[in-house]
Amino acid sequence: MKQVIYRKKESLKNRHRGISIDEFNEDQESRVHIKKSFIYKLERVDKVKKATEKPHIYIIKKYDSKMRVEHFSFRVKGHFYMTRDRHFLKVNFCHILKIDISWKNKVFSPKKSGTLT
Repeated sequence: MKQVIYRKKESLKNRHRGISIDEFNEDQESRVHIKKSFIYKLERVDKVKKATEKPHIYIIKKYDSKMRVEHFSFRVKGHFYMTRDRHFLKVNFCHILKIDISWKNKVFSPKKSGTLT
């Protein structure tokens, strides 16, 4: 069974916008939860810096064999510049992908065939 939840949050006063998608999927072998988030915040600036920083990338992967749980997290944070109505805007962004897998079976690898043993 698959279930998808879509959320959209925005604040015009704070110049903040966020979109998140939660996806739940369950079958005979596993339960999977996937979360995708896209967050943007605007700031008005006087001038654009020539040397912009590269985005920061964070990756985390965890595996618990006793609880049969896997966790993967990927996050990108950075900023870029744009113009709107003759004003410079700095757009700070954060993109997040999280995947949680909970395995129901105790055996992870497929069974060996009789010819190999």
